[in-house]
Amino acid sequence: MLVEGATWSGRAARSLRAFVEAACQDEKLRRLLEIDPATALREWQWESDVVPASLPPPMGAVSVCIDDASLLGPIAWRTETDKALLRQTQLRLLLAGAKPLALIHGSEQSLTALAAWMRARGYYTLLGPHEFLPQHDSCKGGYSNRMTKVTSARAGSGAWRGLLVAPDEQTVLMAWLCQLFGWESFLGRLLGYPSCCCKAFEDRWPIAASNHEGDVGLMLLEESEAAPTVHNLSWTTNIFSRYFGWEIIQHFPCRLDCPATTNLARRYFAVLTHYWPAEAQEILGYLASPLLVIPNHGYSLFRGGCVIRENNGTSLIYDPEQVRIIGMDSMFTDEIVSSSRLTAGMNGGWKIAGGDVPGWLLDVSLDEAV
Repeated sequence: MLVEGATWSGRAARSLRAFVEAACQDEKLRRLLEIDPATALREWQWESDVVPASLPPPMGAVSVCIDDASLLGPIAWRTETDKALLRQTQLRLLLAGAKPLALIHGSEQSLTALAAWMRARGYYTLLGPHEFLPQHDSCKGGYSNRMTKVTSARAGSGAWRGLLVAPDEQTVLMAWLCQLFGWESFLGRLLGYPSCCCKAFEDRWPIAASNHEGDVGLMLLEESEAAPTVHNLSWTTNIFSRYFGWEIIQHFPCRLDCPATTNLARRYFAVLTHYWPAEAQEILGYLASPLLVIPNHGYSLFRGGCVIRENNGTSLIYDPEQVRIIGMDSMFTDEIVSSSRLTAGMNGGWKIAGGDVPGWLLDVSLDEAV
């Protein structure tokens, strides 16, 4: 069923304008959002079983543009979409009915075309209320966990935006409000993330953003038990291969052995295997491979590698032609790809380029459920 753009954007704009105005000015609604947000949203005909116990109303007036071009993108850009965008894992999971909502980031022009493609197939879409610049992390090959220069979106600016896509309109509308008002935990739940992970993300994000470029995964490694030259990790919670372009889950788990995340990853993998079996196996091949994390110096992924634990120390055996490296100095890179063995040093590091380099080797494993 086609979602007709003008009709949908007009309806969405009216609902969002009215709610934003009320959330800023209506004391009854503001109070209800704090003490009973599920009822507050229900009064606007928006239902969800993942509404948190409280949603803070805006502190003051909100500057935001809500019209057809801002919500759906300029008409001139509603053209053929880039097919590469359709191969994103989270979009495939949405199309397969496994994910309730997708949040895609990219340029306004590319997202406008993707949104038109999705609406032609019966999905509801809204471009988020903000535009921004990706704040590229160091040593991650251009990946960004944070954004900078966040402002109210201007239609036609061509800036980076977020695109919300769902099979029902109320989920998209509530997610748009979450972005506008900073309701991060509620947005995470709408995206299908486990509640434990949404709560943990809210608690960790300020520190991760200030000290780790937004990489909550590095925080989890630092918090993990004594450590560690080698850290055992299930493929289901491998959030580090995303820096190489491979992922199953899109959120940071509350801990690296989070059972809710593990169950979610297995379910997602089963869906991908059913509809896209070759691609699913390729993703799994990368997620279940050892990965070397050297803070501030980059990442190395050893597809098909094997961690060997012996009395005289730990080693990684690998095929240098299967190694993927991002963010590392040429000195480290040359050493790794010119060998087939990486050995633990005496001081908790790894013997690379003549020294003991501090870092974690993630021994990522499969399990019987695959």
